[in-house]
Amino acid sequence: MTLKEFFKSKIFKINAIAFLGITIFLVLFGMFFLWIYTDHGESVEIPDLKGKTSMEVAAILDRIDLRYEIRDSVYSLETDPGTVLDQFPKPGQKVKENRTVFITLSAVSQEMISMPQLTDISYRQATNLIENAGLIAGNIEYKPSEFPNLVLEQKVNGRIVREGEMIPKGSVVDLVLGTEGDATSSKVPTLFGNNLAEAQLKIQEAFLNLGTVTYDESFTSQEEKTKGLIWKQSPDPAEIFEIARGTSIDIWLTIDPTKLEAKPETEEPENSFF
Repeated sequence: MTLKEFFKSKIFKINAIAFLGITIFLVLFGMFFLWIYTDHGESVEIPDLKGKTSMEVAAILDRIDLRYEIRDSVYSLETDPGTVLDQFPKPGQKVKENRTVFITLSAVSQEMISMPQLTDISYRQATNLIENAGLIAGNIEYKPSEFPNLVLEQKVNGRIVREGEMIPKGSVVDLVLGTEGDATSSKVPTLFGNNLAEAQLKIQEAFLNLGTVTYDESFTSQEEKTKGLIWKQSPDPAEIFEIARGTSIDIWLTIDPTKLEAKPETEEPENSFF
């Protein structure tokens, strides 16, 4: 029998049909098994767990066949201790049943750290140590001293705190700097067009304090605030040239381009004095 005759034979046709049928069956069976394995394509919506206790979380997720796992514990003044501070996946997302939701709880007690030694060093060195220790650089004050701009005292909540004393992580540390002679005032920095981080740096370098931060009506979400630029400040360098060191500067931020088009005059006023 030739090859051409074999392809036309009844045996070949039967085998070809059988092979095709088995192939189709295997494909359909695989799709059906995958459908069963993925819970028929069904999914559930992640609920908002923020502010819930771990017991409440367990009850909520159990009703929709989800599990949870505590990922971290962080101290927060904005959320009650022992309740959910953050979660992943985020609320509203669709997931398969039996998925694990990772939660971050608000710690019951705040982490305590040792106060670093900040005295007898420069202001810039002190602020670097404060940030590296997980603290926040606060206001600055001045006292007469033969060592200008050297840190004389370190305070938390108005109280002098010595090196090694345990304080809550994230505490605001105020510094007292030395000053002598005429070094009691600073030139008002021009902050127009700067973002918040740039403004804070300029204010610190001028030995001044950041006052009230106001976001105008152009912001519609929390995320947009990171893009804000300063369009107004008080004191205004166009009106006041110098102010006492330690004075606070209030700033206004916007993402409205019309407020940022015209840069204000910043020339030193005539007969300016402090």
